[in-house]
Amino acid sequence: EIEVLHKDNNIGYNQDTIFALTYRGSTIEIVGSSQFKFRNPPHFVNIAVREPRDAIYETDAVFETYFYHQNVAPFLALRIIQRFGISNPSPRYIEAVATAFKEGTFAKDELSFGNGKYGDMEAVVA
Repeated sequence: EIEVLHKDNNIGYNQDTIFALTYRGSTIEIVGSSQFKFRNPPHFVNIAVREPRDAIYETDAVFETYFYHQNVAPFLALRIIQRFGISNPSPRYIEAVATAFKEGTFAKDELSFGNGKYGDMEAVVA
C-alpha cells in the first residue's frame, strides 16, 4: 500500500512528492500512473530502535538478493569450470552448468544428479 503525500497540497507527482510505503517488495508501481515505477531494496533496519536481529535480517536479505541475481549462475559456472581445469570454456558449456545451477538438476543418459533446488552443487559439478 502506498500513501502519497504532497508538499503544499500539490496535485500530481514531482520532486516534492513523498511516498509512504507499507509493502516491502522489489518493485513498486504507483496505481493510476504507469510512468512512475521504482525499486526498493529490502530494508529491515529500524533506525529508531536498533536491535541485533535487524542486522541479521538485513544481512540475510542482501545475501538472498545476491544469490538469486540473474548473473550469479553464469559467473559461478565460469569460475567452477576454470577451477576444474578448462581455462577458456565455451559459452555452451557455461550455459549448461549455469542451467544446472538454476534448475538444481542435471540429467545425462539414465543418470540424474541434484535435488531440484536452486544452487544445488551436485548438479553443477556433475
